[in-house]
Amino acid sequence: MAIITLTTDFGTRDGYVGAVKGVIARLAPDTTIVDIAHDIPRGDVAHAAWVVSTSCQEFPHGTIHVVVVDPGVGGARHEVIVKVVGHWFVGPDNGAFAYVAERVSDAWAIESAAFRAKRVNRTFHGRDIFAPAAAAIARGVDVTSAGPMVRLTGALPWGTRARGQGRIVHVDHYGNLVTDLPPGEAGDAVTVAGHTLPIVGTYEDVAPGELLAYVGSARTIEIAVRDGRADARLDVPRGTVVLPAAVGEPYR
Repeated sequence: MAIITLTTDFGTRDGYVGAVKGVIARLAPDTTIVDIAHDIPRGDVAHAAWVVSTSCQEFPHGTIHVVVVDPGVGGARHEVIVKVVGHWFVGPDNGAFAYVAERVSDAWAIESAAFRAKRVNRTFHGRDIFAPAAAAIARGVDVTSAGPMVRLTGALPWGTRARGQGRIVHVDHYGNLVTDLPPGEAGDAVTVAGHTLPIVGTYEDVAPGELLAYVGSARTIEIAVRDGRADARLDVPRGTVVLPAAVGEPYR
């Protein structure tokens, strides 16, 4: 039985998610549908990219991940199917797959009628293109027949990470600042927004109200405030650089 996951900014107060699920249920009735998130901030492709990249790895090979956070719907960006290490990703080529795919990953434009609704509304590609495409994959339709192979062009605002530095790339529900800096490059401490923080094991390693750095669940460095919100304390945007602390630099 195929698994299709859904990540969107549709919310749950309207019928948009229900319509997408209805298409999948009609075209691939033996499919299991899993909701990852539908409260992605409206049009926030970078948020969706991080959510998908940190959750998709927990699903079995062959899972089909539909991502519809698409501020450019109806525009020039490609609708694509991407294959990455045994998983399928379906959605707009707008940066949503930046963390899971390389530009050279196998990707196909969704052009064939077998992968699209008979009538496509220009502002609801989630229902009329991405849901039918995911259902076709679930039924075993040959993906190479979806359309020509394409090179992914979508990117995130902060671009590619340079070795030896990270960026704040995500702010989670708790106000924690999630970076893309691997612990192996971070060393024993990091600097961010004028603060130098030793990397500790967990929140209880610092006093209430103090900033801390630690290795988060995505296996990258995160910045938090014990019993508080780091986003409110530091008030820095995503893309802010996080660096390993210089040798001998005092913690503060």
